[in-house]
Amino acid sequence: MSTQTKNIGLIGFGTVGHGFYNYLVENNEDKQLATVVIKNPSKSRIPDTLNFSTAINDVHNNKEITTVVELISDYEQAFPIVKQALLQGKNVVSSNKKMIAYHLEELVKLEQNSKGTFLYEGSVAGSIPIIKIINEHYAYDEITEIRGILNGTSNYILTQIFEKGMNYSEALNQAQEAGFAEANPTSDVEGYDALYKLLILATHAFGKFILPEKALVIGINNIKTSDISFAKNNHLTIKLVGSLKTVGNKLTLSVLPTFVDEKDDLFFVKNEYNAVEVISKNIGSQFYKGKGAGSLPTGHVVYTDYKLIESAKYSYKNIPSGKRLKYETNQNIWVYSDRITLLEKYLNEVVLLKGPEGYGSIKISDLIKAKELINIHNISIIALNDTIREKISTRLNKKRQLMHA
Repeated sequence: MSTQTKNIGLIGFGTVGHGFYNYLVENNEDKQLATVVIKNPSKSRIPDTLNFSTAINDVHNNKEITTVVELISDYEQAFPIVKQALLQGKNVVSSNKKMIAYHLEELVKLEQNSKGTFLYEGSVAGSIPIIKIINEHYAYDEITEIRGILNGTSNYILTQIFEKGMNYSEALNQAQEAGFAEANPTSDVEGYDALYKLLILATHAFGKFILPEKALVIGINNIKTSDISFAKNNHLTIKLVGSLKTVGNKLTLSVLPTFVDEKDDLFFVKNEYNAVEVISKNIGSQFYKGKGAGSLPTGHVVYTDYKLIESAKYSYKNIPSGKRLKYETNQNIWVYSDRITLLEKYLNEVVLLKGPEGYGSIKISDLIKAKELINIHNISIIALNDTIREKISTRLNKKRQLMHA
């Protein structure tokens, strides 16, 4: 790319936009920035010498701009911007995970019919280049499971709660002050941010296009002090875990607060860090960890996409086999709750601990149906695997034996 050509159109100059711009400056490429489209022209900007505009068409109508970097938060506005750029044959870099999760199937088709390329590594796991890893490292191996911490905000909050004894509100306020949480943190704390990222990974790893409305997502916002005490008493912590898993020709998907113990690598992932475990047929388990929130980590991945866009393209090689894979919601999972009895009509099995507290087996589809009830009553839901369930059961039995000794 010529350093004299102003060939970059940047749309959005928030946290990630600033991070991307910093990398341009660091690499003496800021002169290639033709236009920066912003929403609020009265807001003070640093630097204030850039060619700011409030008109998207200043990017679309500029034939010298060959790459559009879309970094706005509004997913409804982002889609037509990206679509128009691809229709014009421009390259596009985006980190808008919600827009991509809702429109990925159409965006793949648009790119296939465009002279441009669409890259969006920054939409998934912060500084971890997980899309590149899946597309290249696992190109000749079959992935069977992906699980991980995909939201730095919720992980930061949970770390403060478990390690510093803060309550939920205190930890959220600190995350906002540190720049790891938005003024409106709903998408982060209710699990949707992690879900959008997981759905993107479902396409790359398994070839499936799944809309957010069809998926199970429960966030950390209903976790109580009693849940924290229960976890600590059982030598556990809680992480917001996104999970994709295939068994035969069936794929399950969920985003849930989850009990993890010290045998799990996710146990040691703290603060704003993300982590992804990929399990494949031949390689087995591999673990990737990196910063998941902040201006520079995501800005770096966006900048890398910009640098690679002339030579890189996602393969989407799993889409043909994904058509034979069934998205399954009838699988049973075990969940703990502070008021498990309120879910009684959905449970297949239940173990009561103290009052309404306990854990039970429930179908993913029934947990999706129960979401309204869960939200109305602020019921905590925390997933537990068979190993941890057995650990809790053993401890409970020993306690009962001591009481009756």
